[in-house]
Amino acid sequence: MANDGDFDIMYVGTLHQFHREHAQGALEAGKNVLVEKPFTTTLDDALALTELAEKKGLFITEGLWTRYFPAVEHALHMVRGGSLGEVKQVEADFCFNAADGDAGVLLDKELAGGANFYVSIYSLGYTTAVFGTEPEKILATGHVMEGVDLNNVVVLQYAEAKTGIAISGMQVESAEEVRISGTRGRITIHTPSHCATSATFCLKLEGRGNVEYEHKKNYSKASNVRVTNPQRVVSVPS
Repeated sequence: MANDGDFDIMYVGTLHQFHREHAQGALEAGKNVLVEKPFTTTLDDALALTELAEKKGLFITEGLWTRYFPAVEHALHMVRGGSLGEVKQVEADFCFNAADGDAGVLLDKELAGGANFYVSIYSLGYTTAVFGTEPEKILATGHVMEGVDLNNVVVLQYAEAKTGIAISGMQVESAEEVRISGTRGRITIHTPSHCATSATFCLKLEGRGNVEYEHKKNYSKASNVRVTNPQRVVSVPS
């Protein structure tokens, strides 16, 4: 397929264990590649693909759409602009009950199933997006059944007393929200946070009290900004 047709980029959305093989074939055929998560099932495979893409001057990336939703882009814009002060903590969860769907595929070891490969990237992705650096220490625990993780909790410790907490699982229905907390305010990205359409921003005023305003769905229009305490607002970051 990669050798047929006049196209520039190929999307790899096959079963997890075939991502390396199919992405490599596309790169060798001179195609840019978008790989569905997980990018690969091993670090060695991931490094091999990125090195091959660099060698050939091609683009390859993991298809993590979450960062490109306007709600998430706006939240990260506020973080990087300093609206929250110094961000010290990120908490994210994404758990669902696999028994409601095709649990056979989701929990099949031979098909690279489990919470880590299917949903952890969403929770961990928020922490890496906010802090943007490698953690100094990673702590993890979880429950494994027949070689497949049913759930996991990962704590990432960063310099300057910053912490990321990522919870993922395939047994329960969690809130699927993200909380980003800084010295001057906080952001809650609401469910479903992996494809977020709304977020609440709470900014600290001088003295006691918070200013809270909420963006929903269409982030390009000011009419979609709701200020819940307008008499105390001096300015609302855009």
